[in-house]
Amino acid sequence: MEVLYRNKQNETLIIYGETVASMMRKKNLQNKQILFCGNQRYYDLFAEKLRQFIPKTSSHDWFITPNNRYCNTMENFQELIHFLDRFSRQKETIFLGIGNEGALELLGFTHHVSNFQAELCFLPVSLRSFAQSLSFVDQIVSDKNLMTVMEIEEVPRNILFDHTLADQQKTGKMVDLLTLINCGIVCDYTFLQNLYVNFPTRDALLQHSFSAFSETLINFYQENSRQLRRFGKTFEKAFFQTENGSLLSSSMKTMFGLLFELAWNVIASDLHFNFKNFMIWLVRLGFPITIPEGISLADYGQQVIALAKEKPLDGLIQIGVVGTSKIPTQKELLRTFEMYQKIVTEIRGE
Repeated sequence: MEVLYRNKQNETLIIYGETVASMMRKKNLQNKQILFCGNQRYYDLFAEKLRQFIPKTSSHDWFITPNNRYCNTMENFQELIHFLDRFSRQKETIFLGIGNEGALELLGFTHHVSNFQAELCFLPVSLRSFAQSLSFVDQIVSDKNLMTVMEIEEVPRNILFDHTLADQQKTGKMVDLLTLINCGIVCDYTFLQNLYVNFPTRDALLQHSFSAFSETLINFYQENSRQLRRFGKTFEKAFFQTENGSLLSSSMKTMFGLLFELAWNVIASDLHFNFKNFMIWLVRLGFPITIPEGISLADYGQQVIALAKEKPLDGLIQIGVVGTSKIPTQKELLRTFEMYQKIVTEIRGE
């Protein structure tokens, strides 16, 4: 299926509901030099498969990033710039990002600042990297604390999304569900309720495909890209600034960032939402809900406030409706963390 996707004044062609093989056969790869950018895991999975689609008249090379979410660091950006020296400025070029959010952001940013007249194409392999590609925003982050150093808007020519690749992942599928939960919290309460009905248990989550949600995700991002991209991010980034934040993986920082921003909204705006039932559902799905003891929530709260003062949060009027910008107060965060810890204790005792 092909969709002309618009975000602000920009647009790109999204092709989804097909396999990577089918989509690659449709691309004109004759007489091109092709740069693939992806991590080691996706190189091992796809290098041989993709090579068969490259004509003899074309050349290709891979830039391989580390196997983590935040591979879009300043160091990797500099390495990619040096890597481009082996490519001719005279030949038609295709930049093809494949894999997670970091790899797509790294290549998108490099495409924006380099002097190549290259076609930019993304092959996201998860629902969350598909969502990232729909934002048209690419960041380079600090090697030290993973905070944003540079940010630009860049529009790929194509986004090719093969949902079967996303469906093959297990732990990745749980993080993908967070992308859909985020859509429900920010855009549509009914959608969030439908997720609860469709995925009542971990088995149901792992057995069912996310293919039915591709069009819905596209529509949500077309209307609310900025709010979706921002929700949970300040609370997530605060973990990188907090002592012992490294006890949480990148995926867990994402999850707790989403949880705490939702919990703060429930407290600060007195939202009509059963947060405890929501948490019980996440436990049923297999999400960890206990913060490691080495992380001080008081210190973490201070980091949240400091970051929010630089960039205020989009407060919720109700679940599915974003209101005005807000900065959390120390008192609100204290109540938020007390509520959260009380619910965790109750759930663990049940």
